[in-house]
Amino acid sequence: MRSHSTLAEMLAATYDEDRHRGEERRHEHHRAMIEARGEHPSLVARLEAAARKLMQPDHSLTDYPCRLPDGRIGRVAVIERNGDWTMVCRLV
Repeated sequence: MRSHSTLAEMLAATYDEDRHRGEERRHEHHRAMIEARGEHPSLVARLEAAARKLMQPDHSLTDYPCRLPDGRIGRVAVIERNGDWTMVCRLV
């Protein structure tokens, strides 16, 4: 690093170093957050699912509590999916 002749140059260099400190880590974190975003179903798919849910009530709920990915508490439901019985967590 070259020597700075004035106080203003020293302060400018210090401010510049502070501004870029941890920049690569912030960029990596931002890229990870973008990649971690899940794909959301389209509006049409969500409306179809809501209509199906209204037409066919879910009688398969059990009394067992479970935790949804967003932290809320739901109940375990047993559903048939592709010919197999599967246990899923549903919000009640």
